[in-house]
Amino acid sequence: MHDSTTDTDAADGTGSDETDAGVEGTDGPEERPDDEPLDGLAVEEAAERVRAREPDRDPETVRDALSFVADDGVVGREALQESLKLTSKVLTTAETRAELATIALDDAREAAESVPDLPTVRARLDGFEAEVAAVEDRAAALGADLQAVLDDREDPVARFAVADGLRRVDEDARAVQRTADELQFDLEDFERWLTSHAVRVRELGEDIDALAASLDDLATAVDAVEAAVDAGPEATGGDAAADDPARVWFDATLSHRATGLTVADLRAELGDLRTWADRADADSVEEGGLDDLAGRLDDLAGRHESLGQRLDAAAEPAWTDRLGDRVAAVESGLDDCEPPVDWGVVGSVLDEHRGDLGSGT
Repeated sequence: MHDSTTDTDAADGTGSDETDAGVEGTDGPEERPDDEPLDGLAVEEAAERVRAREPDRDPETVRDALSFVADDGVVGREALQESLKLTSKVLTTAETRAELATIALDDAREAAESVPDLPTVRARLDGFEAEVAAVEDRAAALGADLQAVLDDREDPVARFAVADGLRRVDEDARAVQRTADELQFDLEDFERWLTSHAVRVRELGEDIDALAASLDDLATAVDAVEAAVDAGPEATGGDAAADDPARVWFDATLSHRATGLTVADLRAELGDLRTWADRADADSVEEGGLDDLAGRLDDLAGRHESLGQRLDAAAEPAWTDRLGDRVAAVESGLDDCEPPVDWGVVGSVLDEHRGDLGSGT
């Protein structure tokens, strides 16, 4: 953990006399106008001076940074000392929260020891391990980032550079804290999922509810595609809106592919939960239990298949000529997505091929 005591004491310490004397003396190198210290200036005036020598700077960002070295709206060394203390505390809090997330991960690992072979469990644990490792790395880098800022804290000419560095370290530390807190909460939820059959059944049911809602949206899109086909091209009046049915069909086709992965993912999870229930001698035939969920999932899988057939039947040759290569590219990109599905990969593939879709292209 970062030790902020030495750093902030140095900012308060007596080692600045020589530096201060050098700034006030007349024997040092002559200051250029763009190197004039900002101490004693109001934040607005200091911001104007910074932007005069760095015109590409965002005005709001400059003012926000200078607020880290200002007291009552005036830039000064004393305000810098206080900000160093506060930023060090924020940094230490972020490091502590990262440690708590690591502890929550250890607890989840322990809770998963009885079912390490189930893919659903392993995939979720792997995901959490990667996220915790990433936040640990970010937290570990904060101390070095703050030290780099502290190296110039006694130079009045570097006041804005130090202020901007403090702003960035403060923002990064708060972001680490937020991420670590979210991870800790998610890991605690995961541990509850690991230790309770009822929680696992309830959450699978909620995921099946979400699938049903997605299929409702897909059905609405398929209805729109079929209505456009029935109306014929003359209904568009020959303007740019003529491409709309093709875009709706394309988006619906991609959504159909994604919901198909959801069906497969939920089937795989259901299978793992059945295995888990058998080992724990849990009831899978109770009302609202795994057997009921399996029946619902079968019904939704049938609905998904029917919507796909309707999409294929409605596809106009002009749409497939124009967009068929994109659909094939999406299919190729998702070929390796097997349960447990990596939804980050799925989202990236869909965004890549949806993002620049324009009229007639």
